[in-house]
Amino acid sequence: MHLGGILIIAVLPLSWPVRIGIWLLLGMSLYRSLRLHARRNSPKAVAALEMDSEGVVALRFAGSEVWQDARIKTWFVHPWLTLLTLRVGARKTPVSLVIAADAVEAEAFRRWRVRLNLRMAAA
Repeated sequence: MHLGGILIIAVLPLSWPVRIGIWLLLGMSLYRSLRLHARRNSPKAVAALEMDSEGVVALRFAGSEVWQDARIKTWFVHPWLTLLTLRVGARKTPVSLVIAADAVEAEAFRRWRVRLNLRMAAA
């Protein structure tokens, strides 16, 4: 998405100062997205996620040892990945999380998918 925006700005008839300013903003957004979602070294990145036997979810952000209660708002389950949108405590914005199958142990990922599928069936 960021690279597409950079290409679109290149072909739009804009003055060079405006074009460079938009490219800088897109570059900063790309850096933030890569740090948050790909490298997971941002303080706002989710470092750990747990679901107990009653379906209560807790997560821990990078650089913090405090576990925070969360509520799963939306989810998508696929054998290769899981997409989640979480509402964390008093935060105003939801937290989006992608869990790839090869990012965790196979058995743990299978159990996670089963638990989410059971939630989906109950909803």
